[in-house]
Amino acid sequence: MPENKRQDYCKALRQAINAASSGSSLKDKLTALTRITSRCFGAGSAIALLDATGSRLIHSAHSRLPPSYIHKGLIDARKSLNETSSEEIVCIQNAASDPRVEYPESAAKAGIVSIVGVPILTLGRCTGALRVYFQESASLTAQDTSFLKAVAQLAGMTLARQPEEGMSQPKETSVATKPCELVNFAHPSEAEFARILDFYGVPWFYEPRSFPIGRVIKGTPEMFTPDFYLPSFDLYVELTTMKQSLVTQKNRKLRRLKELFPEIKISLLYKNDYERLLAKYGVGPLAETRAHGVSRILYSAPDIEARVKELAGLISADYRDRRPVLLGVQRGFLCFMADLIRQITVPMDLDFIAINYYGGTKEAGVRVTKDADLNLTGRHILLVEDIVDTGITLNYVLEYLKSKNPRSLAVCALLDRRARRLMNIELNYVGFEVPDEFVIGYGLDYHEEYRNLPFIAVPKISGPEKAGS
Repeated sequence: MPENKRQDYCKALRQAINAASSGSSLKDKLTALTRITSRCFGAGSAIALLDATGSRLIHSAHSRLPPSYIHKGLIDARKSLNETSSEEIVCIQNAASDPRVEYPESAAKAGIVSIVGVPILTLGRCTGALRVYFQESASLTAQDTSFLKAVAQLAGMTLARQPEEGMSQPKETSVATKPCELVNFAHPSEAEFARILDFYGVPWFYEPRSFPIGRVIKGTPEMFTPDFYLPSFDLYVELTTMKQSLVTQKNRKLRRLKELFPEIKISLLYKNDYERLLAKYGVGPLAETRAHGVSRILYSAPDIEARVKELAGLISADYRDRRPVLLGVQRGFLCFMADLIRQITVPMDLDFIAINYYGGTKEAGVRVTKDADLNLTGRHILLVEDIVDTGITLNYVLEYLKSKNPRSLAVCALLDRRARRLMNIELNYVGFEVPDEFVIGYGLDYHEEYRNLPFIAVPKISGPEKAGS
């Protein structure tokens, strides 16, 4: 190895050590490592970290790579290069023909000829990969390989110190990092939405793929890049904090996307939807609004009584040979549950759980604060909900209950606000569908008021909610 090359590597490693031990953010540290790698090899480089499922790689830092390649699509860790599974260095000599390259056309367009992948280990577990993208056939020496291993090791050591960065500890079956801390979001609303998803342990990717949706102008097609992808639900989510009257252009892009890619599932979360979601956690412009009486009644007490009786009849028929456990969550279900069980004609058991949100500088999320008293293993659980909208909370509860190994698990919801749905969750029994508005009464509250109303109604709202509705 030429002496000047050896000196270059020694100098680069000193720079990498300084970057990894600096007081910068984790994102900046990883980006610095990719820049140093790119300078040494005169090539593009990236650090991609495994997501919470361990099956996808997220580009968390990169250097000298075009945005079109970064946003080419989701990376399947089990198929792409496979260095994270083998935990060995992988060298792809021909990116155009090697089956381990997931996006050969995107690689060709970016001028990538060969790729080298080096696994990143954190506390003995593979958490991602350092990749170098060459515009010619790569021929690495032993010293080249040693340098790449050293940089990957520094990346792993940096990730191992993540509690100091306000990030979560590695779990047995998931990624060692919380991606929210590694992403440069374009808007604060995106960061808030990511934190809500993290609350519930919902895996997500930020701007993982760009779709060509329009004509080519000066060699570049019109592209649309959704804000989030939720792999557990195969769903893309686009946020907009603009007034709904100003989102015509975005709606046009979504319609065009659905026309060209009918297999893609995507939801648009409008400003009102997003602010209502934040209000649930006591933040945002709607958190301090107040209700001043009833605007209009959606379902009267006789309407509710008749529908509850119908639901009880369906449940009694479906569970005639089984003894279900009717399980409630929190407080909103109480009125509905009390009336429902008095109409059910088959033997049953009754229990409830409670969940709560918690936050802090280093940890935030949702947790079960009161577990079921009954042993739910092998039981037929019927989860009784007051209202389902986005489905994020319900998804968390269902996943928790599945861990109890019940024989069956079904959902009975009094109200379904389908317009806000993000998660594709089946509701087995539904009382009523409600519009995309706040509703109160029959156990449902607005800032802890109006639970005792005998009907379901839309409240009179003062403040930002009224202006934005």
